[in-house]
Amino acid sequence: MCVSPETDGETVSVTPTIKPKKTDNKIPQGPSRLGLATLFGVILAPLACIVVFRAEILLRSADLASISLTFPGVWVLLGMLIVRMFYKKVSRRAMLLVYATVAATIGICTMGMVQFLITTILAPWQFATANNRFDQFWSHIPSWVAPRGDEVMKGFWLGNANLYDPAIWRAWVVPMLAWGGFLLALLAAQYCLAHLFYPRWSREERLTFPIVQLPLMLTEPGGVGKKALLLGAGVAIVLQGMSALNFIYPWIPAIRTLPTEFGQYLPQSMASMRPLYIAFYPCVIGLSALVPTNILYSCVFCFWLVKLENLGGSLAGLEAGGMGFPYPAEQGQGAVLAFALIVLWSARRSLKSSLISDQDRGYWITFTLAMAVLVTFGVALGMRPLVSIMLFGLFMLFMIGGGWVRAAVGMVWNPGNDVGWFPRTFLGAGSTIPEGVGMAYTRWFSFGDFRAHALPTYADTMRISESGGIDRKQLVSAIAIASVLSIIASLWCALDVYYRYGAATAKSDWWRVYQGREGFNVLRATLDGVAPKTGLVHFIAMIWGAGMVVLFYVANLRVSWWPFHPVGFVLAQIRMFDWLWLPMLIAATAKSAMLRTGGLKMYKRAMPFFLGLVLGDYVISGLLTLLRWWLSTPMYKSFPID
Repeated sequence: MCVSPETDGETVSVTPTIKPKKTDNKIPQGPSRLGLATLFGVILAPLACIVVFRAEILLRSADLASISLTFPGVWVLLGMLIVRMFYKKVSRRAMLLVYATVAATIGICTMGMVQFLITTILAPWQFATANNRFDQFWSHIPSWVAPRGDEVMKGFWLGNANLYDPAIWRAWVVPMLAWGGFLLALLAAQYCLAHLFYPRWSREERLTFPIVQLPLMLTEPGGVGKKALLLGAGVAIVLQGMSALNFIYPWIPAIRTLPTEFGQYLPQSMASMRPLYIAFYPCVIGLSALVPTNILYSCVFCFWLVKLENLGGSLAGLEAGGMGFPYPAEQGQGAVLAFALIVLWSARRSLKSSLISDQDRGYWITFTLAMAVLVTFGVALGMRPLVSIMLFGLFMLFMIGGGWVRAAVGMVWNPGNDVGWFPRTFLGAGSTIPEGVGMAYTRWFSFGDFRAHALPTYADTMRISESGGIDRKQLVSAIAIASVLSIIASLWCALDVYYRYGAATAKSDWWRVYQGREGFNVLRATLDGVAPKTGLVHFIAMIWGAGMVVLFYVANLRVSWWPFHPVGFVLAQIRMFDWLWLPMLIAATAKSAMLRTGGLKMYKRAMPFFLGLVLGDYVISGLLTLLRWWLSTPMYKSFPID
């Protein structure tokens, strides 16, 4: 496929991937030693989920597990490196196995997963009013979906209740088993897809997997680039440390790295280009330096192309900006769909070979069974079979596209889009109460917040397994067991926290509660006929977005001088890219300058510095999280925006 970096000529050859040694001659690594590492990872993963849930909900700490290179994974790895300073028998493979296990499961407890799911379950009762008439939905909610009873409801939303009261915990047993099984099927399907697509991405397209480079470098024997790594970490710690001090003592000067709205300074004639953010995330600069420069420049070019679309529409007298021209939501839907189909089509030969392979047969069977469970679950919620098939089929398709983006671009946040838009638009899904309830109860994972979804992370762990010499079966076993335990731990912790402190009180984070009720707000608006309707201009915008991606793809494939990559147009449609374009431009400019002046040799020597920027960002964020927990007071958040 020509959307891979390998077709980018010069830019590919200068993007080295850290390739660890196949064996560690100094440290014996027998099965029993990795068996202990597996046990440690399996135990640590659910404990990390509990800590992260409490920190994000009660302390409103940084989004610890909602970014691609998760904080808990890096912190665990740093902890093991400290232990190895005193206990030399801790092997590299053991450290990478524990890291991969935690990284692959920590997303279960956070946004887009359990944090949104748990507040969705009881939302139609808590937020029912005479105006929204949510009470009309109650009789259409299956008994296994949500518990009933005033005591159950009051304790969850207001707190100061005992989860372990038999009347409460017994009411939750069946819903938790149902949703826990759903989560397990959702994760199993994604792991199978990651396994089936990984050979294509890794060996044929030679994607660089930027997210895994830090753990690989930190565990590399011999301390490769140690001085440059420490220098980069120092720069990030100083920058973020000054911002943290400025948060407490405003008189202390600081360079703001978080997004700042710059569009307010534009003249009124260019108001349609707002919002326009500038940001200087050290970790984004560091990760972007590992990405081929043509991809980076393509992302920045397409970002400004979309801004110019807004400006052009405004100058032409169209209703530009917001939900108006160029209809960014619909244009983005088309772009994401086209790109995901291109990724799927490009892997057709690899998938065909996999389909007849004895080694992959189990993964195909597991994927089929998991999808059958998911589709059946959707039908049981009230969806028509075709709606359920479209919803879950498109979700998996978009996860494949997101997995490619993560493996090639190393995005800090997984790109996402509203999967439910397609069945609502093309099948009229949610126009009746029973089906609308089903759509509302599946919104929490499909509406576009894909930050914690697992397929991209699973592909990263496969690269770690391959590069670190870890047996894939051992890693699969560790992740599978840890996932089951993490689902149980996350669901239990969510209920325990909310029955103690209350989901609707000031002690908990409001954003999770808002997302829980939003699906039912959409349903009410649809039934009342006030929801935005898709018209001809929206279909044209969707086709335009898809056509632009196809045009970039064909040009990238057939025109030798064409400099722009189709993934740039896809990422430019995503709102969070407003915060990322400038760090990407900084990284691309710095990388280009190094390659032109010092060549590949200089770039390889500088790569530890860029990874140091990432490391320093994570170290200071960890210290601030601990201070926030210890002092029980708000602290500076390095992620995502404030």
